[in-house]
Amino acid sequence: MKKLDFEALESTANRQNLLAVKQEIQTRSKRLRKRILHFSRQFSIPEQRYWEALDADPTGPLASTLAREARRQNIHEKHVAAYISSMDQVADFEKLPSVGPNALYLNRDGQDVMRWQLGNAPKLSKSIDFQWNTAGTRCLAAQKYTKEGGGNQDSQFNELELLLRNFAQRTYNGVALFILVDGAYYTEGRLNLLRRLVRLQPPRSYVTSMNSLQQLLRDTATG
Repeated sequence: MKKLDFEALESTANRQNLLAVKQEIQTRSKRLRKRILHFSRQFSIPEQRYWEALDADPTGPLASTLAREARRQNIHEKHVAAYISSMDQVADFEKLPSVGPNALYLNRDGQDVMRWQLGNAPKLSKSIDFQWNTAGTRCLAAQKYTKEGGGNQDSQFNELELLLRNFAQRTYNGVALFILVDGAYYTEGRLNLLRRLVRLQPPRSYVTSMNSLQQLLRDTATG
């Protein structure tokens, strides 16, 4: 299989979003008018000056600031879902909801439970993103692509650690947990922090990149 290139996917999506702004300029879309009105009021610059600048350069710097950001459109998760579901080792693939009553979590005993089963209790970890079957094993996966560090990213890293800690307490076999991480944020040091929490005996957990997942599933399928 062709490897996933997250940087290229994001760059392509951003270029497409910029071209979409060019079309929005021509049609004076409701979204664009709302954004321009916001900036006009915030900086006391007449709306007409924005439109004049955009008409003059519809794919230029100003237009780029008004384009949708690919990283906020879940493009990584969408491509990952398509990538995993196309693998020969994967059956019954399902992309799970990230929020709502049917979002899936791991409780402190490592058992997977839906949000509605938690009642009023707070969620205990990051939700599970995908599930599928490989050679009779039910596979749960949480996926993250992160380029840079920061408070929110560090919080997400802590949630991945919690998933691994919770899964380590699981007693029921027939399930495996995959933590799929990519991007410059996941340095060798951070990867080692996650790897020290993996469960080495069934039910097993794994920390791997997306482009290493298929070989890992092949190894899992053959025992």
